[in-house]
Amino acid sequence: MPRQRVAMSADEAAAFLVAKRRAIVGTRAPDGAPDGEPAALACAGGEVRFSVPRDGPTARNLRHDPRLVVSVEEFPSYAGIKGVAVHGRAVAIGDDGERTSFRVAAPRVESFDFAKVRR
Repeated sequence: MPRQRVAMSADEAAAFLVAKRRAIVGTRAPDGAPDGEPAALACAGGEVRFSVPRDGPTARNLRHDPRLVVSVEEFPSYAGIKGVAVHGRAVAIGDDGERTSFRVAAPRVESFDFAKVRR
């Protein structure tokens, strides 16, 4: 039996991201270990932006290696699990003294929506 397609369309993934305000940003620490931190999320016009504490692990890690993944999920029930992961490179776009903002350049989007599983 072939695997069922559960990916969201590009429009569905964009609408999902626009409605969210929090994400987990995954980075690589200088020693190569994976790291993740919650971030404030803003998506509009097809662009993914986020902000994190200026001196926090994510901002420090991105100064050494801009590769990242921004992950947003919701799971009201097993059948309702859905999420989007945006892989790319972080580009710093601002610093207000306490927080640093980034945009995701060269994004590659992966998504899933368990509601699409035929039962």
